[in-house]
Amino acid sequence: MAGERWLLARYNRSDGTSKDWAVAVIGGDLFVRFGKTGQAMQKKPIAKSSWKSSGAAAEGRRRLWEQTEQGYEILGTCTFGADGKATDLQSNPAAEIPAAEEVTSRPATMKDADIFFEITAVSWQRLFEVMEVAVGRLSDHYECRWSTREGIPTGVPVIEGWTPAFDGHTGIGRVRHAGSLRRANGVGALLFLLTMRMVASADVTVNVVKADGGTIDKDLRKEAALLATFESSVDLITPAAEDAGLIPKRIKLSQIDTGQADYWF
Repeated sequence: MAGERWLLARYNRSDGTSKDWAVAVIGGDLFVRFGKTGQAMQKKPIAKSSWKSSGAAAEGRRRLWEQTEQGYEILGTCTFGADGKATDLQSNPAAEIPAAEEVTSRPATMKDADIFFEITAVSWQRLFEVMEVAVGRLSDHYECRWSTREGIPTGVPVIEGWTPAFDGHTGIGRVRHAGSLRRANGVGALLFLLTMRMVASADVTVNVVKADGGTIDKDLRKEAALLATFESSVDLITPAAEDAGLIPKRIKLSQIDTGQADYWF
């Protein structure tokens, strides 16, 4: 489709040649392209049965992370002509994976958000302790890392490519940050905020509400509609949500000691 924008990454070989890899979310599905630089790159759908993340955007970020680990560098976003060749490259090493529905829509505004949140803390250190716990509980299920930010002593968390901005904060004094999440940010970012809300202490407050201002139940099993908004489901997030404490852990029958004697009184 004309106008579809793709995230383009390139691997430069030592002999001077290079190859490209591109990814995009189109209509809720994930597509990639790959091939030698300057040549036609065929559009290939990624079967959902092969996804390891919940949602096209999250799976795209996971696959992009794998490519960068192999040496690919993000160039920016581009389109592809009828001949399958990349064109109209807009250089931006920090670009995110485009979603096709964003191409013809108006620029993103707060009205486009699916979730609103506000974080307050008496100090950056207290906030960092809460974020560290949340990252630790989710890191086995989502790509989590820490990114350096000028003026902030500990860096900031990055969850599946999304990070709270904390713009203007210097790491000194009280912290207040308000923001929003969209479906494209991925369900991992949502679970991170909800885990922070759960483990927050008296010194840290995390408020998370739906776009209509409604509260989010502490038991995510009751939020199937919200999870569907983030291209996920209760079944898909259960392992991560159990480790995070967002839903009760299931009892595994294989772990029950059937040899224990019963006592009747």
